[in-house]
Amino acid sequence: MLNIFLIKLLNNYGRLLFIFLKLMQYKITVKHIFFLFAVVCINTTIAQVDSIQYYKEKIKTFSQSSTYSENSTTYIDLINNLSYQLRYSGLDTMNIITERAMELSKLLKYKKGELEALTNFSAFYLYRGGTENSIKYCQKVLSDNELIDYPRLEMKVYNHLGQAYYIKQEYPLSYTYFLQGLALGEKHKNKFYVFLMNMNLGTMFNLLEDYDEAKLFYTSAFELSKKTKDANMDAMLSSNLAFLHIQTGDFDKAKNYLNKSIVHFEYSKNKEWLAFSLSTLAQLYLKSKKYNEAIINYQKALSVHGSDNDIKGRADIYYGLAKSYYEIQDITKAEEYINESLSLYSSFNLNTGLEKCYRILYQIKKEQNQISKSLEYLELTEKLANDIFIEKNKRNLNMLNTKLNFEKEKDDLKAKNELAIDQQRKYVKWSLAALLTSFIIVLIILNSVKREKLLNKKLENQAIVLKDNQKTLSKINQNQDRLFSIVGHDLRGPIISLKELLDLYIEDPEGKKYFEKFAPQLRDDLEQVQFTMDNLLHWGKNQMKGSSIKLERISVSNEIENILHFFNKEIKKKYIKIDNQIINNHYAFADLDQFNVIFRNLISNAIKFTPNEGKITLTSKIKNANLLIEIYDTGVGMSELTLSKLFKDTEHISTSGTNLEKGTGLGLRLAKEMIVKNNGEIFVQSKINEGSHFIVELPLPTI
Repeated sequence: MLNIFLIKLLNNYGRLLFIFLKLMQYKITVKHIFFLFAVVCINTTIAQVDSIQYYKEKIKTFSQSSTYSENSTTYIDLINNLSYQLRYSGLDTMNIITERAMELSKLLKYKKGELEALTNFSAFYLYRGGTENSIKYCQKVLSDNELIDYPRLEMKVYNHLGQAYYIKQEYPLSYTYFLQGLALGEKHKNKFYVFLMNMNLGTMFNLLEDYDEAKLFYTSAFELSKKTKDANMDAMLSSNLAFLHIQTGDFDKAKNYLNKSIVHFEYSKNKEWLAFSLSTLAQLYLKSKKYNEAIINYQKALSVHGSDNDIKGRADIYYGLAKSYYEIQDITKAEEYINESLSLYSSFNLNTGLEKCYRILYQIKKEQNQISKSLEYLELTEKLANDIFIEKNKRNLNMLNTKLNFEKEKDDLKAKNELAIDQQRKYVKWSLAALLTSFIIVLIILNSVKREKLLNKKLENQAIVLKDNQKTLSKINQNQDRLFSIVGHDLRGPIISLKELLDLYIEDPEGKKYFEKFAPQLRDDLEQVQFTMDNLLHWGKNQMKGSSIKLERISVSNEIENILHFFNKEIKKKYIKIDNQIINNHYAFADLDQFNVIFRNLISNAIKFTPNEGKITLTSKIKNANLLIEIYDTGVGMSELTLSKLFKDTEHISTSGTNLEKGTGLGLRLAKEMIVKNNGEIFVQSKINEGSHFIVELPLPTI
């Protein structure tokens, strides 16, 4: 995980300065800010302290001039600029100055000053840790119709919103606002904000471990940095790109970037970035299995690491030292450093850090023949790995949907603008036609041109429809890929656990005792694997072109009894009461195999989400020419939002049961597809904490 993303741009004319903001990946507090995120702000001097002094001198000079007055736009602009420079070193003073700027702006009805002050209030709360208030002020600025006259302010607000939602871990919204800032920067050809937004987006995806996306945005930022020929910016981008290349296995490129950046940061005495670059180089040696070189560079990084707030950066260094010492079999030092790292990761509940610490502790305790303790760490490791994987899949799906929605909005806006332009052109033509009605030949020509335009427009509309269909298919394919990834993980987990237990059984004298201890849980996991495999095979068969169904007369009562018998163990385990009111002489006209798959999944879900000592009721009745089979449960129920996504091909819902039973979200989608193929329908009613009611409607057999 990348621990520092600091960007500081100083161009040769001293007009731009890139500052850094520390962000959290999880819940943020002022005390525990630990991620340094890429933030850029406009300054006119080389350092932030110099910028404050610069504006103080400007205010002093203006106050001594003959045109001085607090009730002037020049004075308001100066104190607004000073206020923004104080966001790192003097938040209380910043708040006082911003309130004065707002008061004077309202008095003079100076809209630019008022919007600038509101933007400074958003920055004040962002840097203090009040993300909700920061968002509130940003939205107030965006709601002002006159903001369109100040695009630089609008870009700054999008930057603040992107940072605030990243802190809140609402990554799709963070992504959206950074993209909006990027689009606005490109529209107004503002290289400064184009660079900033590309860098922020690259940093965000870097932190989220989506290195392909990060590389795209960093590359764009890198192209801009080459044009500015700024050594400091070039060095910082080099460090970030080096980290990316290490993750993707291109060690030679990574080392070239790091050698260049380390020389620069040593010369410029930039301790934070030097520490980051050294720890990144150490990581390169660690992955190259050059453990002694890794230890040397991690120790160097630790010696220059100057930020007490950057808890994660220090935790990562301690982890790297622990891993390196473990690999050279210095177990004592490895255990010492891993405990230091674990303590720091625990202070802000970083699951990815805790998972890798527990994994090393599992290995250390195994080396020390502390089998019981080793197994405890193994359980913690597997649980965290599973949680991290599920959360990552959900986040990736949300990010994918956000990206598709943003692209669609851009296309819609483009089409709308093209339509408006086309309409304006038509108005011009109609006006010319009205003026030249006496010229019959010209009128004929204009009418011909108009018909040609309409035909072209029709072709364009058809092309747009085809493009939208292509995007929809692409989105469905990507979601199917995500689904297979999730299913694959659910199949892989129990197999890995079985392998670990078998290794312990074979290698350790006491392994048989632990194998017997965990065998029941492993058996349940493998049964779930079998159930998932059955669903996956049926789903794959259902997706195949030309797959056929064999409709026949089915005794619903007999089949439901068989299915309930199949789940008898799970029902008894949770003490669930089954009230089977299916009428004996009720028959459905459907494919028998698919009928069983449908109701195995529906009954399995009812059991999964019904708590211990709950109740499941099954009924049947004839309505018109169809048979209605209903399943009621007293389970946890579903929200309206979950219900709206339940059967959508572009959504994926995977939730653990009341006893932490695992699931892939494939069963309901498969049931829906099979019901439709059998000329039926499915309906769902549910309320949170009141249970769910599934209604399956299938045709009756003909007499």
